[in-house]
Amino acid sequence: MKLEEKHLAQLAAVVDAGGVTAGAARLGLSQPAVSRTLSALEIRVGEPLFRPGRRPLEPTLIGAQLAHHGRVILEASRQASETVAKFRAGSVGTIRIAGVPFFMDAFISVMIGEF
Repeated sequence: MKLEEKHLAQLAAVVDAGGVTAGAARLGLSQPAVSRTLSALEIRVGEPLFRPGRRPLEPTLIGAQLAHHGRVILEASRQASETVAKFRAGSVGTIRIAGVPFFMDAFISVMIGEF
């Protein structure tokens, strides 16, 4: 059975926020959309993800384990976004410089030090 990453990420947000509305807000999604996602995930898993009648929402054992995987997905997404932002800002990457020894010693070493 294949589980969709976005479903696991939404589950993690809901578990961490303690409710569907707050979890949806954290992700910038509507509450009905997240509710549909969680219903679809429960059907796919074949088990309830939350204990009935608990406020804040309390995940079942399988719900908690799947939420853990969702947190890993959310963290990977956050790190990927951070990598892109750093790349665009020019604060990461590799620069290769070649030159004759005199040029490298006299000019480039000073420039690299200032960088």
